[in-house]
Amino acid sequence: MNKILLLFFLMTSLLAKSQEVSPFYPAKYIGDNPARFTSQMTYFDLNFMNTRTSEFLYYKMAMNVEKSDAAKLLHDGGKLTTTYVDKIAQGEASHLIITYDVVKVSDVYTIQSVKITGDKKRVLSFFINFWKTSINFETPAGNSDVSLNMGQDVVKYFFNKGNPYITVTNSTYKNVDEFKVHFENLKAKK
Repeated sequence: MNKILLLFFLMTSLLAKSQEVSPFYPAKYIGDNPARFTSQMTYFDLNFMNTRTSEFLYYKMAMNVEKSDAAKLLHDGGKLTTTYVDKIAQGEASHLIITYDVVKVSDVYTIQSVKITGDKKRVLSFFINFWKTSINFETPAGNSDVSLNMGQDVVKYFFNKGNPYITVTNSTYKNVDEFKVHFENLKAKK
């Protein structure tokens, strides 16, 4: 019974936190299953994606927000960096750091790109679990990078000589001005 209530609460909260800006406006959520968390990240409302990612890390990877640094998030955009730490750790806790490059679109902070860094195990676990990939990382071909597509996102995992990181960029829009034109057209059609 508790699992059913948790699932109901989770799905309700995900649907209630609908993004205001997206390449699919006025659609409130694009994804195959809201309980899986997987979603395109770029050109979505920052509050929507930050909440979605935080919930994923809390429920699926047992991590809490340690700190959030919005000092570089200015009126027209900038960067938001959120650091997550293990809820329970034996020995030293692992960290995961998500940095959003943000622009303002229609008075909403909107994600332009994302970089994810942190402890090797956590970066790898996030890549595999958030995007539900089944790539075998045990024997990569040399130091080759791995990439996948999620909606318009290009998600790249860099091995970086044992200090891995992930980047998320958009494959459709070269810059925010192209997206703004698209978004204004979507709003006009609504």
